Amino acid sequence: MTREEFLKKIGSINTWKRGGQRAPHKPLLLLFALGRILNGGKRFLTYEEIEPHLNELLRKFGTPRNSLHPEAPFSHLCTDGLWKVQGADDLPRTASGTFRVRALRSQKAEGGLPAAVHELLQARPALALEAVQEILKSHFPLSLHEEIRDAVDIPSAWEVRDQPQRTRAPGFRRNVLREYQRRCAVCDFDVRLGDELMGLEAAHIKWHSHGGPDDVTNGLALCGLHHKALDRGALGLMMGGSGIRVVISSDVTGLSDPAQWILGFHRQPLRRPRNPQLAPKGEYVRWHEREVFRKPALP
Repeated sequence: MTREEFLKKIGSINTWKRGGQRAPHKPLLLLFALGRILNGGKRFLTYEEIEPHLNELLRKFGTPRNSLHPEAPFSHLCTDGLWKVQGADDLPRTASGTFRVRALRSQKAEGGLPAAVHELLQARPALALEAVQEILKSHFPLSLHEEIRDAVDIPSAWEVRDQPQRTRAPGFRRNVLREYQRRCAVCDFDVRLGDELMGLEAAHIKWHSHGGPDDVTNGLALCGLHHKALDRGALGLMMGGSGIRVVISSDVTGLSDPAQWILGFHRQPLRRPRNPQLAPKGEYVRWHEREVFRKPALP
């Protein structure tokens, strides 16, 4: 397998799609596998060995669903040519083609990178890092990249610095910050060093990696803390007749005074843009509620 063939497979991972829903299962399993090869781990692990790690990744960075289903990527990443399950022909499947969990456990089914991929990446570790960056850019917002890297044991210091970045509209940040008068739309943070804003960012409500446009109606001016909270699903948005309010996930806890910088804004009104026509669109708010926010909200 060549570098070009491998990166083409990485760029064309067939993730489940329906109505804009996120499906991060395959990308997270692949990141886990790439982290192992970069740290000298063995090629194959049993499903039972992989399951708790993948469950944790799905809990942290997956969609807010009631069930995690780590068996799904373990089964279906094979069709992308990026995963190999030993003895797959002898494993019973559901009607959708997913291996049955009981069989995966009882038969000690093992999965890992295909031989051609494994050999290529062992010979060229920098290529594994390129793949990591491509997966992160294609499936997750920038604010989560470092945290995901840490979760799969791939330090940011290993990043390939000269890899081309995804193109975004150059005026997005400027336009969003201007509409929100250069203040965080949640807490009014507006600290400057001289004339330069510090720690204020233009956040996408519907992630750019999932088709969210670089449009002010899909943006919010947020401080770094509330941007991370939005992207992790700790902070959400609630549409109402009087405008949009901030809601906080019931998974958020903390007794310290700094914890109130999240918890204290529950059900508080979101700052409005100067032009009411540029307020967040309902379709983007609903996408975030469905695909990112960790329900239920605090009472």
